[in-house]
Amino acid sequence: MTPQRESRQRSLTGSVLNRGLSVVVFHPDDNDGATLTNHLKRMGFQVAAFWPPLEVLPDKVDLVFRALIPEEQAPRDAWLGPDGPPLISIISYENPTFIDQALKMGSNAIITTPIRASGLLATVVFAMQNARQNRQMTERIASLEQKVSGARHLNEAKSILMAMHQISEAEAYEILRGQAMAKRVSVDDMCHSIIQAGELLKVKRALPKPCPDDTHSQPDL
Repeated sequence: MTPQRESRQRSLTGSVLNRGLSVVVFHPDDNDGATLTNHLKRMGFQVAAFWPPLEVLPDKVDLVFRALIPEEQAPRDAWLGPDGPPLISIISYENPTFIDQALKMGSNAIITTPIRASGLLATVVFAMQNARQNRQMTERIASLEQKVSGARHLNEAKSILMAMHQISEAEAYEILRGQAMAKRVSVDDMCHSIIQAGELLKVKRALPKPCPDDTHSQPDL
């Protein structure tokens, strides 16, 4: 490992230790639960233990440990999801069913019982890092999707202006930009307005025009 990469790894681990993470442990009140809680407290984390799992997490939770037990069938805790805190699942042994459950829950790491101090810090650091990378990837995908959508709206709005005014693509864009600046809105908002106006014109043109004779005709008595 290069000195630069080694320094970066130390900083990641150091940041986890120095943050004083707020950790929630969902584990039955037994030796493994107590051992896990004690090890986490020795690392300097603020730990709260509960069983059964809460439906709503306490405020400002940085990390959750969640025990998977045979009596439970496909846990669906309400706080699970991409917006939830990093999750480390606890399984009693490497049973495929438990591993699949942990994956479906979106776990960032797995530990097995009996709980041991060895490897616990590494698991926490990797779980926090995996969760951070997942969030960054989700945000990047959302940003790219927004850019693609914006480009599609821009092309559609330019096409409407080009067809209406018989102008070039560059001229259509200048109109869009000028209108956006005049109205103090984004170009994307201006595109939406033009697209909506274009759709309204399409609807109006598609409506049948009333015949002159029909407008004044009276029903036979």
